[in-house]
Amino acid sequence: MKRLAVAIIHGIGSEKEFYSIELKHRIVEEYVKGDPDNRLEDDLLFHEIYWGDLVKDEHGALLDKMDYKNELTYKGVRNLFIDFMRLGLSYHNGSDLYNAIHNRIKESMAKFASHRNVDQDDTPLVILAHSFGSVIMSNYVHDIQKSGEVDSNFESFKTLAGVITFASPLGVYSAQGGDFEDPISKVGSALESGLKDRVKWLNFYDKDDVVAYPLKNVNDAYNSAVDGDFEINVGSAATSWNPACHTGYWEDKDFYKPVAAYLGELRAPHDFWKIP
Repeated sequence: MKRLAVAIIHGIGSEKEFYSIELKHRIVEEYVKGDPDNRLEDDLLFHEIYWGDLVKDEHGALLDKMDYKNELTYKGVRNLFIDFMRLGLSYHNGSDLYNAIHNRIKESMAKFASHRNVDQDDTPLVILAHSFGSVIMSNYVHDIQKSGEVDSNFESFKTLAGVITFASPLGVYSAQGGDFEDPISKVGSALESGLKDRVKWLNFYDKDDVVAYPLKNVNDAYNSAVDGDFEINVGSAATSWNPACHTGYWEDKDFYKPVAAYLGELRAPHDFWKIP
């Protein structure tokens, strides 16, 4: 039986390792619930790409130092803003941080490719990218395509079967020009032909999340590549109405239910999935 692989990469505000465990459980539960007679938990393989330790110092240390009067409000949102500013200034092509993060992704994808249920030639792969993780993955995939390095189809995203961005600032970065003007291809060149017409790029954002933006109106290329910008409401009663909702996508049904539905569409009956 063939599996559908899902690589998840975090962004700002979710830098703890194993950040995606609960999201995985929620997606799998919804996926199986969508067709319990024909779907199994083992249909899906998840892998977490973690890079937070490369940028994180003592959490909140800088804000605590600046707020010596202990009078600043919205500290959670302020920490997000500080983290975003520091990362945005440090992460650029050729920087030590850029290279370190990209090396981490390369190592992580190699590990995923070595999974006993991954066929490096043809296992379909979906990217789930949160926040600044979508910027990083855009850069990484563009770099892979330009480098000419000979990796497996899986590691080179040649079996890519869709992109899901959430809380993404990619639209803002597109104004920088360069690679960001062109979206990555959501359909891998080596993907099984019968699955190619099922592939989508779905972009989710909360209107109260100041980091997240729609993508289709960036330019004609993004309009063609992105199948839908979906405005959803995420977060708790304390965060769903303000910028702190940026970290609320991971546990919100408005996000994980449509993700599970999309994976179900990809994994719908087809001869490809029956191949041992």
